[in-house]
Amino acid sequence: MLELVIAGSMLAAVMTSLSTVMRTARLSWDAADNDYAALHQAHSVARHFVRAVRESTGVNQLQSNGTDIELRMRGGGTASWRWAAQDSNGLNNVVILGGSTVPTETTLAHNVDRLRFVGYKADGVTVAATADDIHLLEVTVVVTLPRKSGSQKQVHSKVWIRSW
Repeated sequence: MLELVIAGSMLAAVMTSLSTVMRTARLSWDAADNDYAALHQAHSVARHFVRAVRESTGVNQLQSNGTDIELRMRGGGTASWRWAAQDSNGLNNVVILGGSTVPTETTLAHNVDRLRFVGYKADGVTVAATADDIHLLEVTVVVTLPRKSGSQKQVHSKVWIRSW
């Protein structure tokens, strides 16, 4: 009987240790997965914008604060990106895609802390004051990594407007 009690106690200790290890592994996996999801949102927004700029013919308008931009697309349509604190579905810190090429405004990404566009002249260095002078666009997407308290990551991308 004593042997059964000792074996049961050892089994309980092993199972307790094993469950602690498994719980720690799951928490670590979740943290890494949440960080990856945030970075994926940022890269997705930047890639989407770059692809659209390569197909555009110019910039219609760029807000002075850099959070809203509207592009002229081939075929006469427009496409716009803007950052909003909340969308109609209740998602926070969203990037909204709109314009005449999109039937209704669509949420492109959420949990994006900041979205900023900067237009440059043909030399690629001088910031352009008017939309007609813009030949190079820079997009910056900032997200907060959930695992690290307050840690933000930025994704920068520059793209030339191919048709001047």
